[in-house]
Amino acid sequence: MPPIFPREVVHWGEQSVSALRKATLSIVEIAALTGIAVRLLRAAVLGPSTGGNWIVFVGGVTAGLLLLCGALTAHLMNYPMRRWLVRVPLFAVIEVAAEAGMSSILIALGREPLGAARARWGDWWTLAGQTLVERGVALVLFALVLAGCVQLARRIIDGRAAQA
Repeated sequence: MPPIFPREVVHWGEQSVSALRKATLSIVEIAALTGIAVRLLRAAVLGPSTGGNWIVFVGGVTAGLLLLCGALTAHLMNYPMRRWLVRVPLFAVIEVAAEAGMSSILIALGREPLGAARARWGDWWTLAGQTLVERGVALVLFALVLAGCVQLARRIIDGRAAQA
């Protein structure tokens, strides 16, 4: 089994990898699927069928953040930290592009929520820009916290190995 959060680059041809781990290796695949899922979740949570229920709203926002951060973690765990500097912003851009594409489909179907009304084609740029800022900030901050946790865990593990 390949290591999680490796220190050096892993040569995947020499390792047997599960199907789920193979999917997380492709930044385009995992980020695009995440973007589509997050936009559909957003449409479901903000849709008129929820009736403005705050519990549904908070639960939906929490689920969306967990999905977004979980997918980023699943992708980053395959690479050393020095490669994260490029991968995190790239993940954010691909994820937002997938969300913008799904938003276009939802607008065409008349299902993209925007406040109490439905979004129109003139609202698309605003939605895409807002999504880029929100997801970009959330992913970069989460990646910084994740990097700190990984470094802390490595120091603790290295300290225990030195004592043994």
